[in-house]
Amino acid sequence: MVLDYFNYHMVPLLILLAALVFSVFCLGLYLRERVRAKRLEASVSGERRFYEAFAANRRDFFLLVRQSDLHILYVSPNFEEMTGIDQERLCSDIEALKLMVSPKTARRVIRELKEWDCSGELRLEIDYSASGSEQVSHGLVSVRLEESTSCYLVVFCDNTQEYKIRDGLKRELGQARQESQAKTDFLSKMSHEIRTPMNGILGMLSLAKAHVMDPKQTGYYLDRAESLSQFLLTLINDILDMSRIESGKMELEEVPFDLFAVAEKLDSMFRSTTEAKNLKWDVRMQDFDVCRVVGDELRLTQVIINFISNAVKFTPPGGSVIVTFRQMHKIEGKIHLMIRVRDTGKGIKSDFISKIFRPFEQEDASTAHHYGGSGLGMAIADNIVRMMNGEIIVESEEGKGTEFVVYIALPIAEGEQEVPETWKSTGEEMDDVARKKAIEEFTLDGLHILLAEDNDVNAEIAMEIMEMEGAVLERACDGIEAVRMFEESQENGYDAILMDIQMPNMTGWEAAAAIRKLGRADADIPIFAMSANAFVEDKRHSMEVGMNGHISKPVDYKEVRRLMGEALLNR
Repeated sequence: MVLDYFNYHMVPLLILLAALVFSVFCLGLYLRERVRAKRLEASVSGERRFYEAFAANRRDFFLLVRQSDLHILYVSPNFEEMTGIDQERLCSDIEALKLMVSPKTARRVIRELKEWDCSGELRLEIDYSASGSEQVSHGLVSVRLEESTSCYLVVFCDNTQEYKIRDGLKRELGQARQESQAKTDFLSKMSHEIRTPMNGILGMLSLAKAHVMDPKQTGYYLDRAESLSQFLLTLINDILDMSRIESGKMELEEVPFDLFAVAEKLDSMFRSTTEAKNLKWDVRMQDFDVCRVVGDELRLTQVIINFISNAVKFTPPGGSVIVTFRQMHKIEGKIHLMIRVRDTGKGIKSDFISKIFRPFEQEDASTAHHYGGSGLGMAIADNIVRMMNGEIIVESEEGKGTEFVVYIALPIAEGEQEVPETWKSTGEEMDDVARKKAIEEFTLDGLHILLAEDNDVNAEIAMEIMEMEGAVLERACDGIEAVRMFEESQENGYDAILMDIQMPNMTGWEAAAAIRKLGRADADIPIFAMSANAFVEDKRHSMEVGMNGHISKPVDYKEVRRLMGEALLNR
């Protein structure tokens, strides 16, 4: 009875419990399969994203190649676009890959594939082009064996841009090395060029000291030392100009100036030298209806002086040096100028003309010995003309002469253009000759000069040399003292002022400007800068503050006498 009761009530319960256990088991299986399915889906999704990333990268393309028979299983969608090879053709014949590269490159790739042991990654650099295209691209091919799938993954990476950047960097590195070597060579030559005259100066001074009891011999050695000093000074000035050009610190001025005044200055500067050497000399102005232009007068004059100096130097007695200014065209407010310096000198060898504008270049080793010169003047002239957007043409024939021609365009200055009808009238020429003669005969005897110089040695040298010529000098040790001494002096008590620039308390420029502002009748006294500041910009600034001239140190006292003569005789 009890058993029947148990069977009647417990069997359904057991069946229900079994069903529950089975349901839990099935649920566990379902959940476990779902997790596995999610993992598989995530794995497939990751692989899909991996290959989609390749396809999305338009510069990279790839293949999956079965290892056993080299059958292509997959080609990235952009492969045909990048190579021009039809996908169907490629899948049926892997040899179609050879269409991408040259036969030589194909042989190299096949050889490296045969030598590869299938471990790691094989990387090959190739030049390839799309079918039917002449444009060559640079690519990096990587081949890896995927052992799990027994397939080769072949990835083509187009790195043409990176290759161009790398090639550009290599060129820039090579250029930097060349520039570095050029600077090293420049410094080496500069050292040699400076040491050579310096050695001569020291040697001549030693010989002068050894022959101090023989005035004639001593004078000879001192003259030689002075000549070498002038050469050294010119060299240093040229080196400084080249340095400013290379560093980009040289700037051109844009101010109105008179071309006829430039021609007259050149004529005045070289006429006596050419006459002394028995050269025919002429400066010509042709076809001008404009005389005033805008530009940098000092730099342009520097270029022409360089050409004329070389022409005079290399032309033997009896020859000629002709300078011609010619107005070629007048276009859009500018005149196009031709400035030609022609000589009948020794000429230039044809193979040297292409090198003539390089720094320190001279035709042969004897040039500097016989004629002097640093070999920098032409390089400086070429750079200045380039800065003016002009050009220099050189024509020469050995034994017959040389012609330098500058072509530049300069804006026409505003205002009235009074072009002289003739280059010079007879009366003007006679007055000019008389004035030149008076300047040549001018002396410092009896002049009362105020010298502003803070350096004791420089002051002692200047005072002794000029006092030997009869001048009377008073010294101020800085700009403030110079202004005070001038203010306290009686009117016209001083004939001229020599003013150093770099002085304590007040510079020479500031002192000159202060003197010009004084309300005295003699505030227009001739003031000359006498300074180690030798750049054209320094000379220009001296003129801007009201000085009458700029004398660079070391001082040429013949120039001091000439400048004072010009200023005082014209008052």
